[in-house]
Amino acid sequence: MTKPKNTSARTYPLLEHAFKQLHEPLYFYALKFVDSSDVAKDIIQDVFLGILNSQGRTDIDNLKAYLFRSVRNNCLNYIKHTEVKSEFARFEQERIKREIEYYDIHQTLVEKELQQKLNEIIEELPEKYKTPFKLSRFEDLSNKEIADKLNLQVRTVETQIYRALNMIREKIENKGLTLLHLFFLKKERFF
Repeated sequence: MTKPKNTSARTYPLLEHAFKQLHEPLYFYALKFVDSSDVAKDIIQDVFLGILNSQGRTDIDNLKAYLFRSVRNNCLNYIKHTEVKSEFARFEQERIKREIEYYDIHQTLVEKELQQKLNEIIEELPEKYKTPFKLSRFEDLSNKEIADKLNLQVRTVETQIYRALNMIREKIENKGLTLLHLFFLKKERFF
């Protein structure tokens, strides 16, 4: 224990002696309240520093009793503070959980709305583009399978799907559906 600048010449030796004599009993006393060795040591240090920072209090009649009472009070304050932190953490977890649930519901609604608008755009396509596009995207048929089913050349199917995609992109941009456009571009597996 090093002597702080503002400590009186009489107070410091008394506290140093008390620290040497009572540190271990105070430590075990603190451990009865808190489960952490480091916390117990910090509490004892805070008690002694509190006395030193009070610039040599002279109204302490029984230093040993004062130290034990101060350690107990600091331990109880620590426990109360820990409980408040735990309660706040639980509250914060619940708040985050509610926000995630809200976001999930909101996200689902947005995705449904975007999907509905995209389906409307697809339904507005001319039949010769809509049919190969739907067979490709919704039924997962290959271009060759679509060509066989519609009695078309494979290259014709590829061209019709390409033109359908361009028409869809153009309608998205014309309607100002930027969110839908982002959704449309992100869903590469879809297109």
